[in-house]
Amino acid sequence: MNLATALATVFSAGVYTKEELQAAVCTFVAEMKDGGETGEGVVRLAQGLVNEVGARFPSSERTQVLLADMVTWCLAEYYRESA
Repeated sequence: MNLATALATVFSAGVYTKEELQAAVCTFVAEMKDGGETGEGVVRLAQGLVNEVGARFPSSERTQVLLADMVTWCLAEYYRESA
Protein backbone atom coordinates (compact mmCIF):
# COMPACT_ATOMS: atom_id res chain seq x y z
CA MET A 1 0.00 0.00 0.00
CA ASN A 2 1.53 3.32 -0.96
CA LEU A 3 1.56 6.27 1.42
CA ALA A 4 -1.10 8.32 -0.40
CA THR A 5 -3.50 5.37 -0.32
CA ALA A 6 -2.74 4.73 3.35
CA LEU A 7 -3.39 8.38 4.19
CA ALA A 8 -6.66 8.44 2.27
CA THR A 9 -7.76 5.40 4.29
CA VAL A 10 -6.84 7.13 7.55
CA PHE A 11 -8.75 10.29 6.71
CA SER A 12 -11.82 8.56 5.26
CA ALA A 13 -12.23 5.69 7.72
CA GLY A 14 -11.35 7.60 10.86
CA VAL A 15 -9.88 4.35 12.22
CA TYR A 16 -6.54 2.94 11.22
CA THR A 17 -3.82 0.56 12.27
CA LYS A 18 -0.77 2.50 13.37
CA GLU A 19 1.54 -0.34 12.32
CA GLU A 20 0.17 -0.37 8.76
CA LEU A 21 0.49 3.38 8.40
CA GLN A 22 3.98 3.34 9.89
CA ALA A 23 4.98 0.56 7.46
CA ALA A 24 3.72 2.69 4.55
CA VAL A 25 5.74 5.64 5.87
CA CYS A 26 8.86 3.49 6.17
CA THR A 27 8.46 2.22 2.61
CA PHE A 28 7.99 5.80 1.37
CA VAL A 29 11.13 6.92 3.24
CA ALA A 30 13.19 4.01 1.88
CA GLU A 31 12.11 4.79 -1.69
CA MET A 32 12.90 8.49 -1.32
CA LYS A 33 16.24 7.79 0.37
CA ASP A 34 17.21 5.32 -2.37
CA GLY A 35 16.36 8.07 -4.86
CA GLY A 36 18.87 10.39 -3.19
CA GLU A 37 16.47 12.55 -1.17
CA THR A 38 17.79 14.15 2.03
CA GLY A 39 16.19 13.55 5.44
CA GLU A 40 14.73 17.05 5.39
CA GLY A 41 13.44 16.52 1.87
CA VAL A 42 11.73 13.27 2.85
CA VAL A 43 9.98 15.01 5.75
CA ARG A 44 8.85 17.87 3.48
CA LEU A 45 7.50 15.43 0.89
CA ALA A 46 5.63 13.41 3.54
CA GLN A 47 4.15 16.59 5.06
CA GLY A 48 3.07 17.74 1.62
CA LEU A 49 1.39 14.40 0.99
CA VAL A 50 -0.50 14.59 4.31
CA ASN A 51 -1.65 18.12 3.49
CA GLU A 52 -2.63 17.18 -0.07
CA VAL A 53 -4.61 14.09 0.93
CA GLY A 54 -5.98 15.70 4.10
CA ALA A 55 -7.35 18.65 2.12
CA ARG A 56 -9.92 16.34 0.53
CA PHE A 57 -11.45 15.57 3.93
CA PRO A 58 -12.90 17.72 6.73
CA SER A 59 -10.21 19.46 8.77
CA SER A 60 -9.47 17.93 12.15
CA GLU A 61 -6.93 17.78 14.93
CA ARG A 62 -6.06 14.33 13.60
CA THR A 63 -4.09 15.93 10.75
CA GLN A 64 -1.71 17.64 13.18
CA VAL A 65 -1.27 14.50 15.28
CA LEU A 66 -0.70 12.47 12.13
CA LEU A 67 1.88 14.96 10.85
CA ALA A 68 3.78 14.86 14.13
CA ASP A 69 3.81 11.05 14.17
CA MET A 70 4.87 10.87 10.53
CA VAL A 71 7.75 13.32 10.98
CA THR A 72 9.02 11.19 13.86
CA TRP A 73 8.67 7.99 11.79
CA CYS A 74 10.29 9.56 8.72
CA LEU A 75 13.34 10.73 10.63
CA ALA A 76 13.68 7.49 12.59
CA GLU A 77 13.49 5.43 9.40
CA TYR A 78 15.77 7.73 7.39
CA TYR A 79 18.52 7.67 9.98
CA ARG A 80 18.06 4.04 11.10
CA GLU A 81 21.21 2.04 10.54
CA SER A 82 20.87 -0.86 8.17
CA ALA A 83 21.35 -4.17 9.92
